[in-house]
Amino acid sequence: MIISIIIPCYNEEGNITELYEKIKYVLDEKKIEFIFIDDNSNDNTLSIIEKISDRDKTVKYVSFSRNFGHQSALRAGLEKASGNCVISMDADLQHPPEVLKSLLGKWEEGYDIVYTIRRDNAINPFKRMSSAFFYKLSNYLSDVKLENGSADFRLLDRKIVDILVNDISEYHLFYRGLVSWLGFR
Repeated sequence: MIISIIIPCYNEEGNITELYEKIKYVLDEKKIEFIFIDDNSNDNTLSIIEKISDRDKTVKYVSFSRNFGHQSALRAGLEKASGNCVISMDADLQHPPEVLKSLLGKWEEGYDIVYTIRRDNAINPFKRMSSAFFYKLSNYLSDVKLENGSADFRLLDRKIVDILVNDISEYHLFYRGLVSWLGFR
């Protein structure tokens, strides 16, 4: 069994090595495929990823020619992933690697999609308020319901990844909405 981990990166030179090492530590007995997506960073993010990749052949990467954005980086990672399941997480260490085992546990119980909900009361009040407004408005305007605080830190079974890559051709991507729209357990 292979676990693909997609990590979109933009100016994350200070976090890449620590994140990589934490994931390796947490999932040490698992076969992991790392897929870093550098969204045309202005710092040394790409060179750090390249050095890690030179040492560890399980580390793959995609380097964008310009900044295409987070959702496009997720798409590139999904297209490159070969794992039985795929986990997406941010490179800024706000998605704790310690949660990975819980995500895998739920997948092993039979869930096709395992997503996380941010319950961080330490975020600034404006972000919390604007985020709550976004989810309320989105749920009002759409039949697809999103839970307040849902994140792009999620696990997808291979069959979900195949649908997203092969059957969804949206130009303006919003994976939180698309994943919820698909249904599945």
